[in-house]
Amino acid sequence: MKRIIISFLVYLLFTGCSLPNYILENKTQTTGLDFKKGKWLLNEVDAPYEVKQKLTELAIKDFSLNLNERLSYVHSTKGLLLPKNIGLNPNKNDLSNLKKGTGFDYFINIKASTIKDEFGSLDTTPHKLNTGGKKKQSAIVIEVYDLNLLVIIYSQKAVGSISLPQDSHDVHFTKTANSLIIGGYGKIINDINTKSIK
Repeated sequence: MKRIIISFLVYLLFTGCSLPNYILENKTQTTGLDFKKGKWLLNEVDAPYEVKQKLTELAIKDFSLNLNERLSYVHSTKGLLLPKNIGLNPNKNDLSNLKKGTGFDYFINIKASTIKDEFGSLDTTPHKLNTGGKKKQSAIVIEVYDLNLLVIIYSQKAVGSISLPQDSHDVHFTKTANSLIIGGYGKIINDINTKSIK
């Protein structure tokens, strides 16, 4: 047992871990949401294939905690008339069409993407060849629309990033770009839960 622990400690000595940094970009979003009223519809999550299902499950679980039966998911709700792609920051006409096509009071739109993915979750670049500057970066945006007032009532973007350090380690462990999306989602959900009326 001691031999395993010593081997593990020696292994850690020759490897490095890079931790992610997250930034919430919309500093003007000082309010959360009023979860006490209305019917809410979660749109299909727009994200890379590898993380889309997990992100959808998290969104349904997290919003259901505040909304219970008042949350519906677009693919499990019948009778909706929606365009295939609902972009971010829609205008009043788009919101009016959403209201007519859904009959819901609030609409949740989530979009995520990988911005940069310049190294793997296990990077074995020898430190002598590591010039630094490699980066992973992912972003996620959550917007909520009030379909009665035809306005965006919540909009937040989280950007997660990891830079490969220029150090003496030959091996670096980092999160994947998809894990950065999940981490950014967590930051936004925490922001919503902190500022909202439940």
